[in-house]
Amino acid sequence: MLNAYHFRELSLPLQKKGEVANALAHALNLREDEIFNLEVERFALDSRKRSAPHWSYNVRFETAKKLSPSHWLVPATEKAETLDSDVFKNSIPLSKNAHVVGAGPSGLWAALSLARKGFSVDLYEQGSPVEERFQDIHRFFADRKFNPHSNILFGEGGAGAYSDGKLNTRTRNVFSSAVLADMVHFGVSKDVLTFAKPHIGTDRLVLLLRALRAEFLSLDGRIHFHTALEDLEISNSSISRAKFNGEWKAIDNLILAPGHSARAIYELLYERGVTLESKAFALGVRVEHPQSLINLRQLGPNVNTELTGAAEYALTAKTLGGTSAAYSFCMCPGGVLVPCVSENETLATNGMSYSKRNGKLANGAIVVPIPKSDSLFGGIEMQRRFEKAAFELGGKNYSAPAQTIRAFLDGHIDSALPKSTFSTGIVAAPIREILDENICDSLADGFEQFERKIPGFIDEGLIVAPETRTSSPLRILRNPETLESVSTSGLFVLGEGAGYTGGIVTSAADGIKLANRAKRIGD
Repeated sequence: MLNAYHFRELSLPLQKKGEVANALAHALNLREDEIFNLEVERFALDSRKRSAPHWSYNVRFETAKKLSPSHWLVPATEKAETLDSDVFKNSIPLSKNAHVVGAGPSGLWAALSLARKGFSVDLYEQGSPVEERFQDIHRFFADRKFNPHSNILFGEGGAGAYSDGKLNTRTRNVFSSAVLADMVHFGVSKDVLTFAKPHIGTDRLVLLLRALRAEFLSLDGRIHFHTALEDLEISNSSISRAKFNGEWKAIDNLILAPGHSARAIYELLYERGVTLESKAFALGVRVEHPQSLINLRQLGPNVNTELTGAAEYALTAKTLGGTSAAYSFCMCPGGVLVPCVSENETLATNGMSYSKRNGKLANGAIVVPIPKSDSLFGGIEMQRRFEKAAFELGGKNYSAPAQTIRAFLDGHIDSALPKSTFSTGIVAAPIREILDENICDSLADGFEQFERKIPGFIDEGLIVAPETRTSSPLRILRNPETLESVSTSGLFVLGEGAGYTGGIVTSAADGIKLANRAKRIGD
C-alpha cells in the first residue's frame, strides 16, 4: 500500500531547475525508485536571501514507506474537485443560441466552453482580430490617429493581450486550473500549470488567441468583429433584444463580458435600468528603472539572470500615518510602456513585457487605493479628469507627462529626462498638476519607503503618468452562483468589466464557470 505526502519548500539550486526527484530523494533519505506518482504542484524562485536565490518546489508523491511528519512533510489531502463535480451545483438554464459580447478573456472562454458543450454561440467584439489590432496599435504609435474600437484596450484578447501576458492569480481553483490547461493545449509551456508567477508575454499571447479562435470556429462558433453592442431592450425585467451596428436581434440571453474600460456599456446599462454600484479601485503612476538595478537589489551581484529570468519586485507602504497606502501593481521586468487610451484626447499608461523579458528597463505601476465614490460614475469621472489633464500636459499628441522621482519629490521640472520605452514619447512635466494632492502625497511617502527596500529607487527612477486603468470603478450586480444580473433576467455579466475579477486567468475562469454550469433549455 502506498502512502501519499506533500513536501513543501523543496530547495533546488538555480542550475538544477526541474531535477525534483533527485532532490526529494536526497531530502528524505530515499532512493528515487522508492518515490511514486511524483507531481509538482507549485514552484517559485525564492530570493528572500539575496546572496542565495534558489528554486522552491511544493510536490505531492507516494511511497511505500511510512514517513514522520515535519514542517516540510505532511500527509497528502484529497485532490481538488474537478469541473465535473461542479456542474450540478447551480445549473444555469440557457437557450441553445448563446450570445456573448466581448472577446477579452472572460468572453473568449465563455464562448469557447459553451461551444464545446454543444451550444450555438455568437461572439461579438467591437474591435479587430488580434492581427489587425496589432497593426492598428502600431499605426497609432506612428501617426497618433486614435481608433476608438481597436487599440491597447479594445479588440480580440481584451486589455490583457497588451498588458504583459502575466498569468498570476491568488485564486487557484478548478476553473483557473482549467484555463491554464487550455493555454497549454493552445501551445503555451507546461510551466504555467505549476510556476507561482507564470508569464507568457504579449507576443506569445497573440499565437494563443489565434489557436483559441481556430478551435472556436471549428465548433461552428461565429465571431462578429467590428460589431458593437449599441442598445438593449428590457421588458418586464427580462432581456428581449440587443442592437448591434444598427440592427436589432431578438435574444433570450446575453452574456456580457465588457472589460474594465467599457464606459459606453456602463452608461447603456444604467440608462436601461440594470443595477450597478460604485466600487473601490486604485490609480497612480508608472515608474521605470534600469532592469540592472532591480536585478542587483533583488537577486544580488553574482546571480546569472539567464537562469532566474529578470528580477521583479512587489512593494507596499503604509503612508500618511497609516490612513492610506501605496503599492506596486502589474510589475513588468524588461518591459515597455504603452499609451492606454479608450477615448479621444485622453491619456493613461500601462506596461507590458514580451516573452523574453530582456529589455533594459523595468516598469511597474505605483498606485494608491481610491475608495468607492458616493456617486455611481464618480470613479470614472476621476479617471477622465486625470486622463484629460495628462493629454493636455503631454502636448496634446499622446506623449506622456514624465518626471524623475527625485524631481517629483523636490518639486522641480527636469531639464532633461532619462530614456523611456513609452511608445509615443514623453515630455518633462510636473506630475502634481495631473493628480490630486492626497494621491501625490501618498506616492511621495511610498517612494521614500521603497528607497529603503531598493536603494536607488528614487535617484534612478522615472515617473510616467497617469496609471488609471487598474480595475473598473463600477460593478454590475449579479447573483454569485448563477452570474445573472440581479435586476435583469437573461443578462449574465462576467469578468473585470463586471467588477468581479482581476487579470487574465481569473477573468477567463469566470467564463468557464458560467459555461460549466450552463444547461441547454429543453435538454
